[in-house]
Amino acid sequence: MSEEQEELNADLWLPSDFPMEDLLETCQLLAEADVCVPGYVPPPVGLYHPHGFFYEQDFEGIQTWLLPDRNVASRLAQLAQGAAVRGDQQLRIAAGLLAFSQCLHIEAEPSIAFHELAHKQGNEEAWAELGWFHAANNAVSQDLLDLALGRQDVLSVRYEAHVVNPRLDLARPLRRWNRNYIIALKMLELEQLSLLPVDRVLRLFEWMRDDFIFGGPAALMASVYFAPNSPPKRRVFKDKNSLDREAAIAGVRNAAWDLTHLSDFVRRVNEEGNEGKTRYLFASFDKHLRKIAKLLFDLGADQSRDEALPEALSQWWSISDAQRIVTAMHDHLYHIKSPQWKAKLAPRRDFIRELIRGGEDRLRGAKPAA
Repeated sequence: MSEEQEELNADLWLPSDFPMEDLLETCQLLAEADVCVPGYVPPPVGLYHPHGFFYEQDFEGIQTWLLPDRNVASRLAQLAQGAAVRGDQQLRIAAGLLAFSQCLHIEAEPSIAFHELAHKQGNEEAWAELGWFHAANNAVSQDLLDLALGRQDVLSVRYEAHVVNPRLDLARPLRRWNRNYIIALKMLELEQLSLLPVDRVLRLFEWMRDDFIFGGPAALMASVYFAPNSPPKRRVFKDKNSLDREAAIAGVRNAAWDLTHLSDFVRRVNEEGNEGKTRYLFASFDKHLRKIAKLLFDLGADQSRDEALPEALSQWWSISDAQRIVTAMHDHLYHIKSPQWKAKLAPRRDFIRELIRGGEDRLRGAKPAA
């Protein structure tokens, strides 16, 4: 045991059966997979080291919440249903992530993930899977650790799905998703126009500011998506060039859910921080989604490092274009936060529905790229 561990254990009481060695080994597994993005600056000891969480909880009174995306939440539900981790690294990582959360008293908040499922497959399907998610969330920590560390192939305990209140309407429309869907449709519309890549980004920013709503996560995603120099864009809009235009629209809806996960993460960090006593971890198996989330917090959220975002975007843009994008982004944000700015009101009750219908119709009529 290191001197640091001895000092911590002298000040912190843990149960005699606390699985510290197994937890440390699982933390190493999670550090290698690195599926979490923190909405805060991790402690020097590292994001996945338990000592940081022990100190924050017991000495600073900080509560941490885990926000799993759709794929992570689904894998957790599958564990409780008896899914085997052999040959499925994501299931193994999910087991480790849940054990890590339980041991360190990190609470899970999967609501956006199950709104997404209900939106696609209905309330009945979402209720069923949410019941299994709660079952997994109440699994025995050691059982999950043994699964993550390869000592067993399935959970040794048989779990039952929890009963979900049937009045819980997870399929109800989310205003945040509607907004993100409209922006995503606009992004594909702009891609069809004969514009320079940087002009597509700037045109989107102007449209969001003047005609709709300016959103930081969408602005950053567009800044990466429209970039000319090998950006990680392949998975953003699935089937966008399909001859089946309904498949293309389904791909835009998926992208809108990605934006919704990110914007919910941002909202919670910015609005529910509770004076620094509440922190959030966003968990996803999607490298692209994690990259955008990291841009939001490692770079975009740090106003003291104005050079950081242009430097990050310059891996996909020229230095001059990256600076134009960041300058425009800052100008728009400054404009809408100024005392003179008045929030736009929908001119008609069906304004949002009309924007969605118009965006979908234009996408249906667009000729797929060769």
